[in-house]
Amino acid sequence: MAKRGQRVAAARKRRSSRQQQVTLPAIDALRDLPAFDDLRLDDAQRAAFDAFLGTAENADEMGLGFVVRLDRGYPLIVTADDVFRAEHSVSFAKQDAEKDEGLLPAVGDCVAVRRAPGHDMGVIERVLPRRTSFERWRGRNRGERQVLAANVDTILVVQPLGAGELLLGRVARSLVLARDCGLTPVVVLTKADRSSDEELTHEVERVRRLVGEDVRVIVTSSATGAGVEDVRACVPHGSCAMILGESGAGKSTLLNALLGHEALATGEVREKDDAGRHTTVARVMVSLPGAGVIADVPGLRSLPLVGHERGLAKAFPEIAEAALECRFNDCTHTHEPGCAVLSRFSEGDFCEERLRGYLALANEMRESARTLDPDVVI
Repeated sequence: MAKRGQRVAAARKRRSSRQQQVTLPAIDALRDLPAFDDLRLDDAQRAAFDAFLGTAENADEMGLGFVVRLDRGYPLIVTADDVFRAEHSVSFAKQDAEKDEGLLPAVGDCVAVRRAPGHDMGVIERVLPRRTSFERWRGRNRGERQVLAANVDTILVVQPLGAGELLLGRVARSLVLARDCGLTPVVVLTKADRSSDEELTHEVERVRRLVGEDVRVIVTSSATGAGVEDVRACVPHGSCAMILGESGAGKSTLLNALLGHEALATGEVREKDDAGRHTTVARVMVSLPGAGVIADVPGLRSLPLVGHERGLAKAFPEIAEAALECRFNDCTHTHEPGCAVLSRFSEGDFCEERLRGYLALANEMRESARTLDPDVVI
């Protein structure tokens, strides 16, 4: 037991030393942090916490909290009584060593956190069951994914207008990821004031044809305030949304408009492509006035699709249904005889934008499956 105690103390000392080398924002300087009651604690999380207390040492020091911010991996926890920084318990280091990172705390996670009397920092002992999690594939082994945010309900897919044709492939990719994680996608088109009426109509119609009738599309302009309240309505009290978009898409500017003040840093705009420089470096949650909570993460350049076949079928259900009727199980829906997808398309059952989006993503997943698992056929 003495040796174990020495190892635990040494591990904490190393973590404390690393944290001292990282400059973290002062807690009292942070604005718009969600309160504990702003975030939804469900029955499964409460039951898991109660069960953990029954077996935990120092149960009297344990509390429920939410991870509302990650600065370079260092969690900020909000409880019913306080806000404080925390570190991971030794058990998380063991998980990391075993390449099992699935339970490391993510922003939005509900956690069991221990805080000894007189200590400024807490120790996260357990990540409680996630209601949902937004994940992306991070490479190497099939199935190894990075959790970007936990316990979110809605994904706000942000794409900027006024910089040439919108990247429909990026929208389709985000749609598949949201559906695969069981979340509600909403497409938010920013910078509408930088497009002519004709361009705006053209782009909005393209997006709506791609996403279908079940996905809401909101056109916004932070400069004029257009559409901002429509976005707020998508994040009602007690819910949490995550904002997803590349650097320069106008995410931080949109969030500032929702908050009503300049809370999040925005970079200067490059003249060549009218895009802001990357500014978000932490994963943060903010509480919206008159609404719920939004999680913001750094702009993501890539959203690879590996093993997201379920999300593809949910995002394009009518095409996935038609694919089941194809003559060949390995039909690529491009040239094969007896292809029900092409037949349904010729009959007008779905539009070209949806077919192109489906085929591009299906082909990407087919190739990744062949690379990672040659026995998988899609």
